[in-house]
Amino acid sequence: MARRRQLALIRLEDPDDRSSPTVPLGSESEFRDAVAPFNTATDGREAMGGSITFYGPGLVIEIVPIGDRVTQALVTCQDQDFAWPVLYGICKANKWKLQDMESGRMFG
Repeated sequence: MARRRQLALIRLEDPDDRSSPTVPLGSESEFRDAVAPFNTATDGREAMGGSITFYGPGLVIEIVPIGDRVTQALVTCQDQDFAWPVLYGICKANKWKLQDMESGRMFG
């Protein structure tokens, strides 16, 4: 069984400068709208412990809104063949970045 990969989904103040500070991904509603076109959504359950889980092709995304702001999201790739095209599309459409939790490398 392949190892699941975890990534942080972030937004940089200046998307072209990888040393730029991070800024919120948006409100909870804006986040939902941003991932919806990529077949990624919650399963309709109530949020547990403040955490909201989204399911998409080959991936799971968890957010914990602070107030109404989503500062970052935790992405777990369950099947990288399906997940990468979806994540690439989400990042490109929203000018977000993925950061590998182990190496610190940034993608997108």
